[in-house]
Amino acid sequence: MMFGMVKEAGIDGIGVPEGYEVLDATAIGKRLGLKRDTVLAYLSRRNFRRIPKPNRRLAMGPIWYERSVREWEEKRRKDG
Repeated sequence: MMFGMVKEAGIDGIGVPEGYEVLDATAIGKRLGLKRDTVLAYLSRRNFRRIPKPNRRLAMGPIWYERSVREWEEKRRKDG
């Protein structure tokens, strides 16, 4: 029996529903003007005044959804 070759999809070709772009600790740090290590330190201390709570924890680390981060930023602006 002969197996067909599996065609590998390009990573840019994988669709992500609007509002669910995924950010890692490095991306959150850049967005908030923090270093990745600072984000991870806040996360380990559960200090969510300076960073939003992650939406998921994967083996590779925490991830945030773009929509959730945007909502967190808007709430922070309103609260002053």
